[in-house]
Amino acid sequence: MKKPNIIYFHTHDTGRYVSPYGYGVPSPNYLRMAESGMTFKDMHCVAPTCSPSRAALLTGQYPHQNGMISLAHKGAELNDMQKHLVHSLKPAGYHTALIGFHHVVNWPEYEKLGYDEYIRPGAGAKSKRIGPLTTAFLEQQSQEGDKPFFASVGITETHRPFPEDVPESEARYVRPPAPFPDTEVYRKDMAGFNALLKRVDVALGEILDCLEASGLKDNTLVIVTTDHGVAFPSMKNNLTDHGTGVLFMVSGPGIPAGQVTDVLSNQLDVFPTICDYVGIEKPDWLEGRSLLPVLKGESEALHDAIFTESNYHGYSYHPFRCVRTSRWAYIEGFEDTEWSQFPKSDAGLSDTAWSDEGWGQEPASKVRLFDRLFDPHECNNLAGKAPFVKIEAELKQLLHRHLEATRDPIIAGPIPAPKGAVHD
Repeated sequence: MKKPNIIYFHTHDTGRYVSPYGYGVPSPNYLRMAESGMTFKDMHCVAPTCSPSRAALLTGQYPHQNGMISLAHKGAELNDMQKHLVHSLKPAGYHTALIGFHHVVNWPEYEKLGYDEYIRPGAGAKSKRIGPLTTAFLEQQSQEGDKPFFASVGITETHRPFPEDVPESEARYVRPPAPFPDTEVYRKDMAGFNALLKRVDVALGEILDCLEASGLKDNTLVIVTTDHGVAFPSMKNNLTDHGTGVLFMVSGPGIPAGQVTDVLSNQLDVFPTICDYVGIEKPDWLEGRSLLPVLKGESEALHDAIFTESNYHGYSYHPFRCVRTSRWAYIEGFEDTEWSQFPKSDAGLSDTAWSDEGWGQEPASKVRLFDRLFDPHECNNLAGKAPFVKIEAELKQLLHRHLEATRDPIIAGPIPAPKGAVHD
């Protein structure tokens, strides 16, 4: 039997706002995906901004290691393209296909990534929709493919702008994300997100249907995730759980169906997991750990701590680092600006409403400590408070040991912007 196929289905700015994570967002195909495999409830991206997050997952390295410290279309790029996952899969006999969105290199240079096949909406394709493009690829592979395949399937929704013409009937009973009050403007904004998610859910459903109809399901590993938190203020671009917490579901042969795990993990774990699952050697540069023991039900633990970072979003410099355990989150800033200047994200109704009320002008600390047990939304900063001085010092030490071990340039001072970086 040939090695298992792999589908990596990824979205833009979705966080965990799908129904398998308990949110009232219509997403039946996400629930169907969850029921077919394992759902990770405490999975985090490595960086809460698009290109750094995606590049970390696909290289198994932190952004400060792989070079992707900002957005690909703003001047950032991988310092070694051979560390991309496809270059480990192709020697093992995989046919690799890039379908739709990726954002790991600038759009005109996508061939640098080294995929065997590129399927781009609107570029001579029969359909602009990701679902039909992917199902056409899958049907061809089921009939003609003599190799296992790796397909990166990227869909731009749920990136802003959100539609603002959502019918009132669809906004009345919507609950906004956790940081926001349940009032009309935020309900309307979230209803716009929901409208985009419906398109994503349809595409996912089309792919799952095709896997079943084509007979590929029984030998295909499916990974469904997103790049970072949703594009609301204090969510995307932030190192709190609202910014780094991501949906993550995996199904495939040997993975028990309908399972949920609270194991602390991050997307650096994807690359080594794929290597172990398909039976190829893991490159020596990988920073993550394989999820396979968790997926097989052989282990209920993986990391004592995970680390996340932010550097640039576009040209805006936001140097923060975080260490996260199952109980605590410690975030440290490395710039002489106040925290409140950091969380700006894409413009939208919620951003405007918050800004109009003075958001971004309040004083705030660059160092934050959150108790994830009693403060799961990470709102109450415990840094500097007497009962928590010891745990803060321990986490700071743990974080700085990580910075040294990974040769993080932030130790030496400000990190220069990527060469040729474009101002926002």
